[in-house]
Amino acid sequence: MRKLSFLALLIFLLNACTDFTTDREIEAALRVDIAYLADDKLEGRAIGTQGEKLAAAYIVEAFERIGLEPKGTEGYYQSFKANPTNAANSAGVEGKNVVGYINNEAAQTVVIGAHYDHLGFGSEGSLYRGERAVHNGADDNARGTAAMIQLATLLKDKSDNFNYLFLAFSGKENGKWGSGFYTNNATVDLSTINYMINLDMVGRLNAEIELHLSGVGTSPIFSENIRLANADSLQLITLASGTGPSDHASFYAKNIPVLHLNTGEHEDYHRPGDDADKINYKGLVKIVRFTERLIEELDEEAKLAFTKTKDQPIANSG
Repeated sequence: MRKLSFLALLIFLLNACTDFTTDREIEAALRVDIAYLADDKLEGRAIGTQGEKLAAAYIVEAFERIGLEPKGTEGYYQSFKANPTNAANSAGVEGKNVVGYINNEAAQTVVIGAHYDHLGFGSEGSLYRGERAVHNGADDNARGTAAMIQLATLLKDKSDNFNYLFLAFSGKENGKWGSGFYTNNATVDLSTINYMINLDMVGRLNAEIELHLSGVGTSPIFSENIRLANADSLQLITLASGTGPSDHASFYAKNIPVLHLNTGEHEDYHRPGDDADKINYKGLVKIVRFTERLIEELDEEAKLAFTKTKDQPIANSG
């Protein structure tokens, strides 16, 4: 009888683990996604270019493979136009947000976002002063996009306390165009968004395993849940402010609690040297796992209260 009970328990545990994703599998998938998104053939993924369109199509394919519902205005896509010159006779440039959704029929939705555009061959945002060169933006922000895709994989069919909206933004490098457009033309009711997590430049975890978290003050519940989620003993550098130069600020402006994850600037920031071979992949896996645990902790909470924060100086990121 004891043997039979043990066998039944073993079968139960094996069945319960069929959806388990190992760190090795996550790392392998991150390498594939970043290798594509930061390849020279995408020519730096500047908004309105063929490289941006190829990157957007790649993200759509990933969302389809995972089984996310389309939640854009044209399937997974949400197109927008921006006028970089502000000239009346300018047709502007068209960008595309990519929007996928896990619909758990819940009252509230959690947003996980990352921008996928970069600087193309440089443009005014580049800190490089040499000959014209592709800015592949592996850390900025192919790796944040890849991390978002992995979180979609991990969260699919895992929890039904909240819905999950996955947003890949374009036009961030030009001034948060994509996220600004989305929050003004949202495909879900903004009042139902519980909080937003922004993954922007999380690919260079250093030897001190320092992870920057801004927006911690935008909800009183964040600090304790961040502590509980930090099983890998990351050295967390926190900032209360919800403002800043990345896409979370567009949601903060709509009174939505936000968190921005970032591993800090480096010598390749907004330069041609930001390539896939310089990503700390094992460190990126730690950040994916930390974010997964944080979302699980917050899944046990009711709708988060929003807190307005004082603006604080913050380094450029993304």
